[in-house]
Amino acid sequence: MKAPELRVDPRQLLSGPGLSRHMVATACRLFGAERGALFLLNPSRRDLEVEAAKGLTEQNRRRRWRIGHGLVGWVASRGVAARADVKTGRPSLGRGGSEMAAPISEGEKLIGVLAVGTRRKNFFSEGQEALLAKLARDGAGWLGLAWRVAGTREEGEKAAALSEVGAAVGAEETVPAILQRVARGSQRLCGAQIASIFLLDPQTQELRLEVCLGASQRYRLQPPLPAAETVLGYVVRRRRPFTLVRVEENPQDLHTERIRREGLTSLAAVPLADPQGCLGVLCVATRNLRRFSDAEIRILAGLAGMAAAALGRARLASRLDQTEEELRNRERLSSLGLLAAEVAHEVRNPLTVVRMLWPGAVRGLPSSEAQARDLRLIEAKLGQMNVILDRILNLARSADPKMGELDARELMEEVVLLTRTKMAAARIHPLLRLPKKGVARIRGDRALLEQAVLNLVLNAIEAMKEGGALRLQVRVASGKVILAVCDRGKGMGKDIAARLFEPFLSRRPGGTGLGLALVRRTVEAHGGVVRIFSKVGRGTRVEVQLAQAG
Repeated sequence: MKAPELRVDPRQLLSGPGLSRHMVATACRLFGAERGALFLLNPSRRDLEVEAAKGLTEQNRRRRWRIGHGLVGWVASRGVAARADVKTGRPSLGRGGSEMAAPISEGEKLIGVLAVGTRRKNFFSEGQEALLAKLARDGAGWLGLAWRVAGTREEGEKAAALSEVGAAVGAEETVPAILQRVARGSQRLCGAQIASIFLLDPQTQELRLEVCLGASQRYRLQPPLPAAETVLGYVVRRRRPFTLVRVEENPQDLHTERIRREGLTSLAAVPLADPQGCLGVLCVATRNLRRFSDAEIRILAGLAGMAAAALGRARLASRLDQTEEELRNRERLSSLGLLAAEVAHEVRNPLTVVRMLWPGAVRGLPSSEAQARDLRLIEAKLGQMNVILDRILNLARSADPKMGELDARELMEEVVLLTRTKMAAARIHPLLRLPKKGVARIRGDRALLEQAVLNLVLNAIEAMKEGGALRLQVRVASGKVILAVCDRGKGMGKDIAARLFEPFLSRRPGGTGLGLALVRRTVEAHGGVVRIFSKVGRGTRVEVQLAQAG
């Protein structure tokens, strides 16, 4: 028998299944076999699926063929062609007879297996397996070309659609809207009946359905899925895509069973992942039996990346809001400490006078034993009050700065990061003028200085009711490092600006009037000064001047 040659009509390159059926028909005709099949490797499950067949029962067409089992599985595991008589109990193309199979490979990578069979024993002769291997090699080349042709066309079409979805996602502001857009784009790009997004709860390790399009109410109201009991959990753990041509082959899986009840057949799932881990799963399912192409998986992965980025951005914004609130709480506590210290200082002066005059005032006064006891009690309570005031003052002094060297540029950048969400909500964009890293070095307590600059920035945001540009500057001049915050608010007159650092003086509703007093206290504790330049209708500039670290 001369070496076979696989002749292909160029139109068959536009149809992968059509080319596969042509290869099976050619192999059966050349070797006189009445049954044959072309199997493709499923990389997710590491087993074989029938792509095209002739003379196989419906059961054999739909079954999964395990690597290493039967002649087909043996050829897939060894990567060499072989022939054998069919043995009872082994997976085979049909009952009895003999079979021959050859691997379909692209270099060292196994793509699938081409197999033929007949009802007759000892039908295939020595050397024919080499001829089938030649046909399989030719077929691998044609299949690769067909897939590249189809992939190029498909990727071109879907890349344009993906770009459209990406632009739409970029225009959305809320995470739910972005997730809805991603699910809708996935459903349309893959021709799926259902598109859903599950989010992982890191505490319970459950997948909760967050977004769902095209499913019944029963599916939409499904309880959370334990990640360990579903193929979606495999996607989360491995952070790899997963496809299933026939969901009915996984009856023990909670999610595939729910997909099957929706009347759907094939499924693809990709992870929503970022550098910190897997956040969830994007899943699509179709009614028609189909194998998802590499191009479609890449498209889904791109959309899942958009969803993961949106979730990560929301998580960061939440963390920034929480940090800002914590810093505001620290401001309130510091302000309360300042208030307590000032009250203690003001009360202590008259108390000291009372304690000094008390012994002379009561000396020589005739009194009964009961009155003498009351006088002694009053004197003891005066001493107790003095001890309490000492404690309050010592507590206020405990906030002395913990000095260390730091970069004023980094300090300003961190404050901008913390207030980014608040600025965006107020339609304010920061304009930064910062020196190179390492130029504006200062010595100070990072937490206290950050709180002071944060106070100035938050006050500037409050002043800019109409939004606009907030100028933030760090510069070095004459051995001093100057941090400046310049707003475009209403400004103020010189009389108000001169009293701005007095405690309890506030120009906004709900203000304590202690924020700027705390700023001045912090800056002076660092040996610096605070200056205010303001004009009515033209805004305010606040400068913090500190010594440059030498």
